[in-house]
Amino acid sequence: MKISYRLVIIFCSLVLLVMSIFFFSLLMGEDLFKVTAFLTIGEEGKNFKFISFLFFFLLFLLLLMAGLHTKKPLQTIIHETELGEIRVSFYAVEALALRAVKRIRGVKEAEVDVAADVDGLKFDIKVVSSPDLNIPQLIQEIRNHLKEYINDTVGIPVSNSEITIAKVTAEARARVE
Repeated sequence: MKISYRLVIIFCSLVLLVMSIFFFSLLMGEDLFKVTAFLTIGEEGKNFKFISFLFFFLLFLLLLMAGLHTKKPLQTIIHETELGEIRVSFYAVEALALRAVKRIRGVKEAEVDVAADVDGLKFDIKVVSSPDLNIPQLIQEIRNHLKEYINDTVGIPVSNSEITIAKVTAEARARVE
């Protein structure tokens, strides 16, 4: 939810809080704004004040919870094209990206996290590589291959990819017996 919507919801909930406090004060016998002339006096007036207080207070609580509620990240990526929407789950994109990264020579293991952005997809990749490789060249190769593969396969552009070489492992030597 956008921050402007949250601010409007929180402002409206505060207005409802003021209204509920007003009706609660009327219920307790205090007239903060001297407007009880139009409200009925007697037992019917108390019922009206109590119901109004409950109504505005519950609306305040609902709006406050809606304004403060943080939404979980979307589990589906939605991309608009001229032919319609493309909907792909994050898990599918992560699996495709992992497949693309592991195909590159020198990558032994990899972990991929994906996030959706306005401009496209953002990847955070941790790689375990083979020794004796040019690491900047390997990272550039991973970026280019991932960008092409995801764009060709899913149809959603890659806006950013952060690649970390987490570990460089020694190659296993074959035993001679």
